[in-house]
Amino acid sequence: MTRYAYKAVAILGLAVAAFAQQAQQAQQGPKPKSQKEVEALQKVQQATDPQGRMKAIDNVLENFADTEYKHILLDMAIQSAQQARDPVKVEFYADRALKEDPKDVTAQLAVASSTIQGTKEFDLDKDQKLAKAEKNANGALESLKTATPPNSQVPDAQWQEMKKQMSAEAYATLGAVALFRKKPEDAVANLKSAAEVDPEPFILVRLAHAYNEAKQPDNALSTSDKVLAMNDAPAQAKQIAQQEKARAEKAKAPAATTPAPATTPVPATTPAPAPK
Repeated sequence: MTRYAYKAVAILGLAVAAFAQQAQQAQQGPKPKSQKEVEALQKVQQATDPQGRMKAIDNVLENFADTEYKHILLDMAIQSAQQARDPVKVEFYADRALKEDPKDVTAQLAVASSTIQGTKEFDLDKDQKLAKAEKNANGALESLKTATPPNSQVPDAQWQEMKKQMSAEAYATLGAVALFRKKPEDAVANLKSAAEVDPEPFILVRLAHAYNEAKQPDNALSTSDKVLAMNDAPAQAKQIAQQEKARAEKAKAPAATTPAPATTPVPATTPAPAPK
């Protein structure tokens, strides 16, 4: 699951409230066309879990085919499917979103992330999966150059932060692709780009792993130490950082005979939060 979000529920809520107050003429951006659409949108806004939100979104899309919220709703559905850890629905909603807008960054990142998460070392179609993940990650980076906020009510500072997190997600996926292809130097370059704009723990542990694969133990040590020094880093990230640090220390002392501890696989993307 990516760390970024469009804050679509809040955006939707503002628009619905504006409609209820009959302020459509002053409102910029998408507008509901009827009171029934308002009520359907409110159910999306009020949903408390990913499954309920996707069901409410499906209801709007099925009964209000001309809704001006289609783009926002499909992006919300993609993110809800990611939170629910349902790759089939991620692909389903992302495909719909990309048919509406081939430059939809949320959809491109979702396809890239879902594909790389579902790739295993000995998959017969590994090369095709890696090509698909790479294509969508690069597509997202290109689309971000001209991307605009989903609604004019999103403050520019918030939008710029979202764009940084989205670009970091794309670079992190490209780093994972490079690792699968046994190109650790390329992985380091992409993961460094990701960490420069969003130095969150799981990106950093993947960078430490790439440094170790590229036989750069000093950089792996310093990167692992950054994660271990983070008070708010998840336990899983710290565990992986400790393992990468031990691996780097062993590489710096090749005469040591003590075997390195078994390592936990480095996640290809940031783990999704548990559904609320």
